[in-house]
Amino acid sequence: MDQEKAVGIDLGTTNSAVAWIDASGRSAMVPNMEEELLTPSVVLFEDAEVVVGKEARNANTSAPDRVAQWVKRDMGMPVYSRPIRGEQLPPEVIQACILRKLKQGLVKRLGAVGKVVITVPAYFDEPRRKATADAGEMAGLSVLDIVNEPTAAALAFGESAGYLTAGGAPREVMTVLVYDLGGGTFDATLLRLAPGDIRTLATDGDVQLGGYDWDMRLVDHLAEAFQKAHNLDPREDPVALGRLFNQVQEAKHTLSARSRARVQLEYHGLTLNETITREQFEDLTADLLERTAYTTRQLLAEAKLTWKDVTRVLLVGGSTRMPMVERMLREMTSLEPDRTVNPDEAVARGAALYAKYLLSDQPGQPKVGFEVTNVNAHSLGVEGIDPETLRKTNVIMIERNMPLPAKRMEKFVTKTKGQQTIVLQVLQGESSLPGECTAIGRTVIRGLPSDLPQGWPVEVTFEYGTNGLLHITAEVPGTHRQVVLELERDASLSRQGLDRWKQVFSSGAGFDAFESMLDEVLGSAGPAAEPVPVASTPQPALGAEARALPTATLEAPAAEPATQAPLDPTLEENGGPVLPDWVLPVVGYVTSAVVGLGVGWFVLHLLRPNQFPLPW
Repeated sequence: MDQEKAVGIDLGTTNSAVAWIDASGRSAMVPNMEEELLTPSVVLFEDAEVVVGKEARNANTSAPDRVAQWVKRDMGMPVYSRPIRGEQLPPEVIQACILRKLKQGLVKRLGAVGKVVITVPAYFDEPRRKATADAGEMAGLSVLDIVNEPTAAALAFGESAGYLTAGGAPREVMTVLVYDLGGGTFDATLLRLAPGDIRTLATDGDVQLGGYDWDMRLVDHLAEAFQKAHNLDPREDPVALGRLFNQVQEAKHTLSARSRARVQLEYHGLTLNETITREQFEDLTADLLERTAYTTRQLLAEAKLTWKDVTRVLLVGGSTRMPMVERMLREMTSLEPDRTVNPDEAVARGAALYAKYLLSDQPGQPKVGFEVTNVNAHSLGVEGIDPETLRKTNVIMIERNMPLPAKRMEKFVTKTKGQQTIVLQVLQGESSLPGECTAIGRTVIRGLPSDLPQGWPVEVTFEYGTNGLLHITAEVPGTHRQVVLELERDASLSRQGLDRWKQVFSSGAGFDAFESMLDEVLGSAGPAAEPVPVASTPQPALGAEARALPTATLEAPAAEPATQAPLDPTLEENGGPVLPDWVLPVVGYVTSAVVGLGVGWFVLHLLRPNQFPLPW
């Protein structure tokens, strides 16, 4: 049996890259069709073809309405942040264009492409991860798994330092901080490296912070300077804005090597020559850098570590080349930032190593000498009712940064006597308010006995696997009623829709074919951002809306262990009037106001009865 090739794809905001495990068992980069290791993550939609890479990036100055870039920041949203040729495209469709381009380079270099691992920021939530997997499938790739970028970077570092072999030379157990500042996102992750063991301790990040934000600060600075000099704003013209953005990126790169950069901005026949110093650039973006520092400090506190516990600070992402980043980390950690692995290649190489790790479990594949342990980036919970406040609450079942695989059982109770249905709403997020979390699945237990007492127990169990699959069971003891809910990265679009998009991509067609697909697929599929749960027997599991009704406070069972949450929330009945959370407070305010006015009028009547007569 032929060994399957282990392939990793770094689907980046600014650039994307591919790596594989070569015949020697080590990671190696795979060039694209132009024999370059980095492919700009920019897409140009022409009538008869879709162009990805440098040519697309250059077209941003002449045809910005046909160009899509920075798409990764919009993953998980129904549509890309701005129209392309007047049409709204799902971001995963645009990402699939980039992945198709990368696949072409893979086929040219390796022949047939098997299963691949695609990387995402550690702080991506489940809808964003699902959208990434969908993009891979649209591009005709078999997605083995999605892996966090800092974990991949740590694997690449572990390979270079000899940590991927249990009997390797290094004996020191290292705690590594991966500081990953890319073009559009930021992650900070703590990992523990021992020979043959790569273990994630904690992760944090910001999916809307990256080099793009540094670029935009310079764009705004120069545009405002031009506006002040000539009373015209080049940002109002998409073509002029595209040219300015390209100039700003070049200036930023220059400031990483030299202390000043010159920019000549032309618009409507007018010119502005501006010199930007490194100090000036750092002042303009100091708050952005501090956001990364704050997140990093919070991460350390959450992991209950100090800087003395950290052995290495590993730099990942092209934006870490800015001198301000190294200086800040050096001052904050008292460590010299590590560039052992090329920041542009580390994630792709690590993704290939992770693919090798996953494939090692399959028959006929070579075994690896290391283990990888990840954590979940966002808490997972159930929507219930807090017995003290009588409000909806997110009862967290699997905490953020819990090592995977993880399992947790929690006891809930029914809300009313004779309750015959129970709604189980699955949430992802840290907030105690369900409205501030992401609803990722829902199921219903039906057909409960009509004589069931109020406060009857309901046992809910979450099992979260290393492969990102969440297995949930809810059982009502003594009734033989339960549901099983499995949330995995199924297609956000329908299966039929995905298959049709795959046909478009396989044909190599241009925007004409994309445009004809929009009404056919998107019009029938509904919003692309909400995952669809798959429920199993014995009871139907879909279609019921969650209800929120006030109920009496319920005491927690005395026999529960100390690890149980300090709540014994109810699972809500599927039916009855709906009272939003704001209703009771508003009724209280209005009642108080009316009473106050009445008392005030009565006092005035006592003082001046002729001017303020009583209505009765």
